[in-house]
Amino acid sequence: MKSPRNTHRPYTVEISAGAWSQVARLSQERYRAIQAHLERVASLGAQTEASATFQVDELHVHYAVDARRRLVTLVDITRDTAGVMKAAGRSTAPKAPGL
Repeated sequence: MKSPRNTHRPYTVEISAGAWSQVARLSQERYRAIQAHLERVASLGAQTEASATFQVDELHVHYAVDARRRLVTLVDITRDTAGVMKAAGRSTAPKAPGL
C-alpha cells in the first residue's frame, strides 16, 4: 500500500548525465524555457506520460517521468536541422549538430 505522504510529495526535475553537455551549450534564455516546461510537467505529476518530447525553437527536448520515484528527467536535446536549414535558407547542417 502506498504511503499517503508519497502521493503529495512534489516531483523533482533532474538532468541525466548524458544531457549535461547539451545543456551547457544552451543560451540562458533557452535553458530557462526548458526548465520552466519541465517544472510544469513536474507540477502535473502522474498525469503526464512516461516519456515525451516538447519543442523550444528548433530544439526537441526529450524527457522521462518516473511516477514511482516522482522524478522528471531531462534525457536528451536534439536540433531540428530541417527546420533550421529551411528557416535560414541554408543547404548545409548547422555547426553544432545535436544542439
